Amino acid sequence: MKISVFGLGYVGCVSLGCLADLNHQVIGVDTMEVKVDLINSGKPTIVEKDIDILIAKYHSIGSITATMDVSYAISKSEISIICVGTPSLEDGSLNLQYLYNCSKEIGLALKKKNGFHTIVIRSTVMPGTNLKVGELIALISGKTLNKDFGIVSNPEFLREGSAVKDYFNPPVTVLGSECPTALAIMKDVYKEIPAEIVETDVNVAEIIKYANNSYHAL
Repeated sequence: MKISVFGLGYVGCVSLGCLADLNHQVIGVDTMEVKVDLINSGKPTIVEKDIDILIAKYHSIGSITATMDVSYAISKSEISIICVGTPSLEDGSLNLQYLYNCSKEIGLALKKKNGFHTIVIRSTVMPGTNLKVGELIALISGKTLNKDFGIVSNPEFLREGSAVKDYFNPPVTVLGSECPTALAIMKDVYKEIPAEIVETDVNVAEIIKYANNSYHAL
């Protein structure tokens, strides 16, 4: 499949290389030119075991590219995976500004696109974020949620130092969505991953990652 990955930090860079290894065509998207240039030079944006090998290999055969042009990335992909940072604020809440900014850009790009598009949230968020992102994209794009596009919550469980191994061997693959079409598409994306795929309520999918992070922090 043709997939765009938004945010070329830790999760995004690992996703880029691993999705290419699963035979997908992947476009990385970031607002930082230096990260885009690294990927387009066949180099990763992070230091992590094995990711340099994957990025170099699949960039060399054209399966991995990167851009700062959101419209281009959306037009050339069927699925967009959001991996932007959601850092903690001083009061302990999550800063979702990067996520919402990314969603607005995707909404603007979808205005010009025909056909169904799947949007996947991998970032750490609180319950209710999926719904807000869907409403925001629908408002900006003029498209109808669950008809013209679908939103899937798909939390990641990657550990620094073994992220590539973890990507290919997750304890479970969690998918939360109100859109059957989007769910079916994401199940196909992960069909080669040897892990149980659990379809759950959107709010449950969102809180699983947050609770997981809290547990490991403690």
